[in-house]
Amino acid sequence: MTSVCTLMVNGQSHTIAIDPFDTLLDVLRDALHLTGTKRGCDVGDCGACTVLVDGTPVNACLQLAATLQGRRITTIEGLATDGELTPLQKSFVNEGAIQCGFCTPGMTLAATALLHDNPDPTPDEIKEALSGNMCRCTGYAGIMRAVRRCGHDREDEGTCAKWAPENGTVPSTMHDTVGVSIPRVDAVDKVTGRVQYTADVFLANMAHGKLLGSPIAHGIITRIDTSRAEALPGVLAILTGKNVTDTKYGVSPARYDEDVLAKDKVRHVGDPIAAVAAIDERTAERAVALIDVEFEELPAVLDPVQAIADGAPLVHERYERNINTHVEQVFGDVEAGFAESYLVREETFTGNHVYQCPMEPHASIATWDPDGTLVLYSSTQVPHYVQYMMAHVLHIPLGRIRVIRPAVGGGFGGKAATTPLDICSALLSRRIGRPVKMVYSRAEMFRYGRGRHKQYMKFKLGVDRDGKIKAFKSEIYLDGGAYSSFGVVTAYYAGSMIPTLYHLPAYQYDGYRVMTNKPACGAMRGHGAPQPRFAFECLLGMVADELGIDPVEIRERNAMDPETMTINGLDIGSCEYRATLKAVKEKSGWSDKYGKLPAGKGIGIGCGGFVSGSGYCIYRGQVQLSHEKPREPFQKKSVFPHANAVVKVTEDGMAAV
Repeated sequence: MTSVCTLMVNGQSHTIAIDPFDTLLDVLRDALHLTGTKRGCDVGDCGACTVLVDGTPVNACLQLAATLQGRRITTIEGLATDGELTPLQKSFVNEGAIQCGFCTPGMTLAATALLHDNPDPTPDEIKEALSGNMCRCTGYAGIMRAVRRCGHDREDEGTCAKWAPENGTVPSTMHDTVGVSIPRVDAVDKVTGRVQYTADVFLANMAHGKLLGSPIAHGIITRIDTSRAEALPGVLAILTGKNVTDTKYGVSPARYDEDVLAKDKVRHVGDPIAAVAAIDERTAERAVALIDVEFEELPAVLDPVQAIADGAPLVHERYERNINTHVEQVFGDVEAGFAESYLVREETFTGNHVYQCPMEPHASIATWDPDGTLVLYSSTQVPHYVQYMMAHVLHIPLGRIRVIRPAVGGGFGGKAATTPLDICSALLSRRIGRPVKMVYSRAEMFRYGRGRHKQYMKFKLGVDRDGKIKAFKSEIYLDGGAYSSFGVVTAYYAGSMIPTLYHLPAYQYDGYRVMTNKPACGAMRGHGAPQPRFAFECLLGMVADELGIDPVEIRERNAMDPETMTINGLDIGSCEYRATLKAVKEKSGWSDKYGKLPAGKGIGIGCGGFVSGSGYCIYRGQVQLSHEKPREPFQKKSVFPHANAVVKVTEDGMAAV
C-alpha cells in the first residue's frame, strides 16, 4: 500500500508517495530525477548506486525507501557547494580517474566517506573501502592516485591539473599540450552527476517497455497468448512476431539473420518473443510475466564441436550445416616449410568466452516527431550504424531518423550493434503515440550477449635450428552463438592478424565460425585477435624452451620489420617490435630473472607480443572467404578498419586534433 514519506536528500526535505517495495534508488531516480545515482546491477554488486546515509556509504538499490525517514541522504549532486567541487572531486578530475564516468558518482561518494573517517589512508585501506565499487574502464590506477593525492593534501593538484577547467586556464602553445595530460572535457559533469546517460533521460508522457525472452535454448513457438497481459491495468501495447516487420537485421548485410521478435522459432535463452509498453516499468514487468507461450522444444547444440557433427540439429535452416562463415587462407608453400623445419610442434588451445559487462546496461528511448521523424536515444558506440539499421528495419529514409547518443557507460564492442531495445522502443512508441524507454536488467544483458567468441585453436609451428619460423598452420573453430553479429569479420581477424608481428614465410588458416544455441557473440576489444595471438605466443615460447633459446631472443630473430609486406599481404608501415623487446628486456631485468624460479614456484616472468584494436594494416593480398560456395580470389587493394586523426589549425593559431 502506498504511503507518504519524507526524505531528507542533500539537505532538502522531500515528501513523496512511496510503494512498499520502492528502493531508495527507485525514488532518487524516478521520483526526484537525481540520476547521478546509477542503476547498474540492482543486486548490490557493482556500487554504481552508492549514496551516503548519515555519512555511511550504502547501495541505494538494496535500501527500502520507506525505512529511511529521518535519515540524512547524500547523493553525488549534493557534494559540490555553490558550484565549488570538493577537493576529492577536483582530484578525480585532475588525476584522470574518470573515463566513461558511470561508476564515478558511487566511487566518489565511497571515497568521500573513507577520507572523512581516515584522512590519510594507505593503499590497502583505499582498496578495502572501494572494494564494493566496480570500474570497467580506468584500471583503478587513476582512482587510487586521486584518493591518495587528496588524502595527502599535496600542493600540486595532479597529473592533469595544469589545464583543469576549474583553474580557468587555456593551453596557448603546442608545448603546453603535446605530451601533457589534460582533463577530460566532460570530467566535471561526470564527477558531479550532471552528465546524462540514456536511462537518465526523461521525456514528457513517457511509457516504459520490457521484452519477454525465451526460457529455452531451442524450440518452435506453438502458441502465444497475450490476453492476460493485455487485461492488466496500465498496459498500453503488446507486440509479438506476428505484428512486427518480417525484415531481418544484423551487422553483416550478407548475414542478416535476426528477427525483431521471434517469428516461429527461438534459438537461445533470452531470444526476444514479445515486447510490452506500460505506464511504468513495474507494470511492464508484470505484463511480461503474464504472457503465455508454449513451445515444441528442440535439441540444443551448445558447443562448436557438437554443432558441426553429422546430424546435429540446425540452428538456422538457411544453412546446410551450422557453419556461419568459413575463412580459408593459404600463403606460400606450407607443407614444404614444415618439411624443411628442424622442429615441428603442434598444440591445441582454448580461448574462453568473455562478456564485456559494461557498467551501464543497454538502454533506448524512442519518440516520433509530428512530421514522422524517429528520434532515438541509444546507449550505443555506433550511432550511424544504428541509424542505418533502423532505416532498414522500419523501411523509412535515413533523413527521417535522428539517433542521439548521450554519454555511454562503457561498451568495449558490446554496444557496437543495433539492439532489440532500439527497434522495439521505436515500434512501441509508434503504436501508442508516446515516448517509450526500454532498459535491460543486468540479467538481460547477459542473455542478449555479444561477448567475445570462444575459440578452439589447433596450431602447428615449424622452425629451423635457430628458431627461425619456416611455416605456421592454424585451424580455429569460433563459437558464434545463435546469430551472425560481427562473426564474419571476427573469423577473418582471428587468422589475418597472426602474421603481423613475425615473418612467416608460409601460412595457412582455416577459420570456422559455428552457430550454437547460445546468445550471439560479437565484437570485443580487437575481436578475433587476442586469443589466437595469446595461443601463438604460448606456442612460440614452448618451441623456444624445446630448442633451448631465450624466449626474447626467438622473438627478436623472427620480429617484423618496418616497411614490410606480410605473407598475407598486409602492409606494415611502421613496426618497432625489436626495439620494444630490447627496451623491455633491459628495463625488466629479464636476463637476471628468466628461468631462475623453480618450476611451479612463485610468480615468474614471461614474454609475448600483441597486435589489436584500430589501425589495422592495409590489405593488398589474395584471400578466399568461403560461405556457401567458393569465390574467386581478388587482387584489388582494400583497407581494414583503421584509426584517423584530423588536425585543424583554428583562427587563433591553435591546432585542434
